[in-house]
Amino acid sequence: MRAASLISCLLLAPLASCGGATGEAPPSRTASGATLAASIPDLAPKSAAAPRPERRSVELRFDLNGRAFPLPLLHGAVSGEPVWMLVDTGANSHVIASWVARKVGMKLRPLGSVGSDHTGHAMSASAVDHPNVTIDGWGPIDDAPMLVTDVPKAIEGLGIGVFVSPQWLAEGAEGIVLDLGAHVMRSEFWDDAAREIADRGGASIAPEGGRICESRGSLIRGLSFVLPASVDGRKVELLLDTGAQRTDLLTTSMAGQLLLGRSSASREQMYTASGLVRARLVRAAHVKLGAWTVTTDIDLVRGVADPSCPRDGVVSMDALATCTLLVGRKEMLGRCGATASVASDSSSK
Repeated sequence: MRAASLISCLLLAPLASCGGATGEAPPSRTASGATLAASIPDLAPKSAAAPRPERRSVELRFDLNGRAFPLPLLHGAVSGEPVWMLVDTGANSHVIASWVARKVGMKLRPLGSVGSDHTGHAMSASAVDHPNVTIDGWGPIDDAPMLVTDVPKAIEGLGIGVFVSPQWLAEGAEGIVLDLGAHVMRSEFWDDAAREIADRGGASIAPEGGRICESRGSLIRGLSFVLPASVDGRKVELLLDTGAQRTDLLTTSMAGQLLLGRSSASREQMYTASGLVRARLVRAAHVKLGAWTVTTDIDLVRGVADPSCPRDGVVSMDALATCTLLVGRKEMLGRCGATASVASDSSSK
């Protein structure tokens, strides 16, 4: 059974392809991979010049409710209410699940329709001015307005109530290091972190730094990263998405269309924010990011490309599990270990 990055697909406007997440805990999988851009005031934290910040470090959890979980989690609280938090680079802004907002009695500002989900259905959201979100062992997230939106009941049942966009945790000249292999998230002065990651060796996943998607002005500020890649030798552009387990392509992309002939119907359930959708499965696809190559099953998902941040799909934890990523408000880089192949998900066979 699989469950996916929520907010990449629950995030609005339009939400991109949603990858899955496996594990035994969730009863179904949810979609992932989205760009957050909405016709609302600028809600994102403001960047400002700042002295070198104090380093913070916290363990990334890969277990949930006593079972293994395939996506990076943190624990924390919203207005004192304990919740699990998904660390999701595919979410281009922090988001609170509406079930948490209701439980703690947040005063919300309805924003109305702010975009559409992966299947083109209109989505609505609200904003909370003072979210009071704290990460255990890390500290409070900036007290700036955050989006609030609905998530599937399956996710609420797991206790996941916040989707943390790690690129927005960076302050001043620092970056956020996601050492996925070592299960650690930490903040560090950007140049120091970049040198340390380069000294480790391994394969660079974005030699040119990738493409930054950013929404500004009167729209809610969002920030995400799209990497040039290839799938079975076909050039693609993939959203960097730690909030989804399985890499996927949109069926409307050229690469997705070319792979349809070797795909089969997936027996797994996938949910977008508007409900259940069906995906097709391509076994043992070769995914290449920079100098890093993995062989893994990927999904083909029906949907349309996001005009505000064009891409062909998402690259997810199946390809990133041994990687160390450095993300900030202006750039990203990443290197991955020596593993050349990722085992296919036998649960879907």
